[in-house]
Amino acid sequence: MISEYIPSVRSVSIGVWINVGSRDEMLDVSGVSHFIEHMHFKRTRKRTSFEIAQALEALGGSINAFTSRENTCYYARILNRHLPLAMDVLSDILNNSTFTPGDIKKEKQVILEEIKDVADTPAEFIHDLFSEQMWRGHSLGQPILGGPEIIAGLKRAKVLKYIRDHYQGANIVVAAAGDVNHRELVKMVKKSFKWPSNGYVRSDDLPTPNGFTVRAYPNQTNQTQVCLGFPSISFPDLDRYPLLAANTLLSGGMSSRLFQSVREKAGYCYNISSFQEFFRDIGMYCVYFGSDKKYVVKATDLVLTELRRLKDKLLTKTELSQIKEQLKGSLVLAQESTYNRMNRIARQELMLDEYLDLDETIRNIDRITTRQVRNVANRVFDTTHLTFTSLGPTRKKELEDINWSIL
Repeated sequence: MISEYIPSVRSVSIGVWINVGSRDEMLDVSGVSHFIEHMHFKRTRKRTSFEIAQALEALGGSINAFTSRENTCYYARILNRHLPLAMDVLSDILNNSTFTPGDIKKEKQVILEEIKDVADTPAEFIHDLFSEQMWRGHSLGQPILGGPEIIAGLKRAKVLKYIRDHYQGANIVVAAAGDVNHRELVKMVKKSFKWPSNGYVRSDDLPTPNGFTVRAYPNQTNQTQVCLGFPSISFPDLDRYPLLAANTLLSGGMSSRLFQSVREKAGYCYNISSFQEFFRDIGMYCVYFGSDKKYVVKATDLVLTELRRLKDKLLTKTELSQIKEQLKGSLVLAQESTYNRMNRIARQELMLDEYLDLDETIRNIDRITTRQVRNVANRVFDTTHLTFTSLGPTRKKELEDINWSIL
C-alpha cells in the first residue's frame, strides 16, 4: 500500500493495481486480462452495472480501469469525503463480481466490437502489428485485446481460474494520491479487500530480441502507417533518464527534431511521434508516422538521419539545458493531477519497490550529461535489432529503397 498526501487539493485518486497483463497470458487465453477487467464492471452480488457506474458519477467522481501488457488497474477519482464510498465500490467489483454466463456472453460481443474498432483504425492497429512483429514468439507481442476466436471461445471456468491464480495479495498494490491520510487508507483497505495469498510467482521470461525485420501489411487506405523501432531498456535501468532526454529532443512537441525535419521542412506527414515504453526487464522504443505512400521511403530516411545524428553528435550545452527544462516542466505540470501522481507512485512500487519523490527525480534529470544521451542512443538505436512495420498501400518491394545504412 502506498499513498501521497497533497495538501493543496480536496480530491483523491485511488487505484488497485494487479501486477498482471497480456504478457502473462498463455496463447489459448490471450486477451483474458482485459476481458476480466471488463467483467468486473458488469455485476456484483449487490450492484448492477448501472449502479456501479452511477455510484461515483452521481457525486461528480468517476470509476474506470485499464489493462496494459504488464498491469491491470482499477481506479476511482473522487472528492476526499467520498473516499469510503469509492473504496466500497472498488472492493465490491473486485471481491464480489458474479461473472454470470449471460454477462460473459454479452461482454464477449462488446470486446469483439472493440477489436473490430481497433482493426478499422489504422493509426491504432499499426502498433499491435508492430509489437507482434518485434516480440514474435513471445507473449509481449500478443494484442492486449486478444484475438476474436480466442475471446469468443473463452470458458467461464478458465476465466475464474486465471483470477484465482493472479489476483492474489502478493501481486496487488493499492495506491492513492491527494487529500488522503495513509493510516486511515490502510484501515479502509484492510477492512474492504480480501485476497488470497497462495504464493504467486511471476515467471521471468525475458524475450530474445529479434534481428532486423521489415514487413508491409496491405491495407486499402489513403495513407501508409509506419512504426519503426527497437528493443530498449527496462524501467529500473538508470539509462531511462538520458533516453527520455533523447526522446524529448526527437519528439517533444512542435519544436522537436522529428516534427521539424519530417513534417515542417519536408511536408511528408501530418502526424509523427516517438515514445519509449518501459517494462520490468526490457523496453521498446518506437517512431510512428502516417504518410502518403510516395513519401514513406523519404520520410523513413529522414527519421534514420535524425537517429544517426543522436548517435554521432554530442548535444550542445544549450540543447541539453533546454531538454532538461522541458523534461522537468512536463513532469511538474503532470504532477498537478492526482491521477498522474497515483500512477507514478504505483509504477515505482511495482517496478522499483521504492519511492522516488519529485525532487529526487528532478535531481536525476539534472545529472544527465551529453555523453550519456549519445551513449544511450548508440545502445538503443541498433540496426541489427530494428523492426519496421507498415500498414497501407505501400508494398514490401517499395521499401527496398530505404537507405538503412544511414543508421
